[in-house]
Amino acid sequence: MERSLRDAKYVLLVCTKRYLSRVMGEEREGTGLGVRWEGNLVYQHIYNAGTVNSRFIPLVLRGEDKLFIPTPLQGVTYYCVATDAGYEELYRRLTGQPKVVKPKLGERRSLPPKMVNAAMYVSSPINVDLWNAARWKATLFAFDPQEPPVLGVAFLNEEPARKIFQEWLKLYGPTDVDEVLRVSIIEGAVEGEEPGYSVHIGPDPKGTVKRLKHAGYQVGKEDIHFFVSRINRMNPTPGSNFLELFKKEFKQYGGYFLAPAVISPDFKSMRPLFDLSIYKKQILFRNTSEIGKNDIDSAVLFPPKD
Repeated sequence: MERSLRDAKYVLLVCTKRYLSRVMGEEREGTGLGVRWEGNLVYQHIYNAGTVNSRFIPLVLRGEDKLFIPTPLQGVTYYCVATDAGYEELYRRLTGQPKVVKPKLGERRSLPPKMVNAAMYVSSPINVDLWNAARWKATLFAFDPQEPPVLGVAFLNEEPARKIFQEWLKLYGPTDVDEVLRVSIIEGAVEGEEPGYSVHIGPDPKGTVKRLKHAGYQVGKEDIHFFVSRINRMNPTPGSNFLELFKKEFKQYGGYFLAPAVISPDFKSMRPLFDLSIYKKQILFRNTSEIGKNDIDSAVLFPPKD
């Protein structure tokens, strides 16, 4: 029996009330032992195949006898051979003659890439409403001997600050591979401002174009792009060396983390939100003396008043 079950391509189980009773061992003692043994072997074969069954086929002689199909086979196709249709379906399966033949795969059509013109495309990672609500008030630097440095963007209001970086993480991921976010730190004199430096955050034109092309946009020289950016002016106390230390650490590690932070209303303490940090390899260190009229960083020379 074991050898026959093992070698057979298909095994047909005629499921009746008595058959199920014997498979389940519910007959009187000493009766139906052969069927019970056969049932155990079938169960074991199905178990060994990881419940994948293509060989054991349940048959019924009447439609209502489907109640007597053993549990492990209740999920597979059964055949009622009392009808011509049921018999034919079984015959087709056993002889490999499907009712519907799958047609041959057609020839692949060559389709041109779908491109969308990006003219007048407004492209900026700056969500103006969120930035207005978050209120960027300071920039901080954090250091760990085992990690790249952190450039913190400190906001007064935590909830919109989190949303800003959550949006960026959704768009760019934990690493800004295309360098869509442009960060520059510009030292030097700015008319009407105390001595210090400006931190300028916005979209990088090259990174934006690269991302647009990845998304299927056609970008031409005649296209016009509008960018929105934000600036924070820092006035460190004389002798402060945090910026120089950040430059040194950035050079050593070849990258840094851009992260949000929350500053207290009295401006005396800041709390970085490291869980929302984005790793970047590009930052620009510049001086106001090298910025021309049409330079993207020329905005720092005419800072808006809060």
